Amino acid sequence: MDLTVLAVLCEKAANNPSVDAVTAKQAHKLKHEWAMLVARETPPPADYETHKQIQAEKSATKKRMVELLAIL
Repeated sequence: MDLTVLAVLCEKAANNPSVDAVTAKQAHKLKHEWAMLVARETPPPADYETHKQIQAEKSATKKRMVELLAIL
C-alpha cells in the first residue's frame, strides 16, 4: 500500500473519537513522521546516501503504520 494512503488513514484514526487515546496519539505521531520524511525529500537529496537513508526510514515508518492500522 502507498505510504501516502497509510498517512491519510493514520490521520483519520488520530481524529476518530472512537479510537483510544494511546492509539490516536501513535497514529498522529506516525502521520507527522511521514510528513517530515516527505519534507526531507523536497527538493530531492543531493546525494545518493541521503536518498537511501530516507527510503529506509520511509520503509520502517510504513511497516509501523501497517502494524498500527491492522489492530484498528
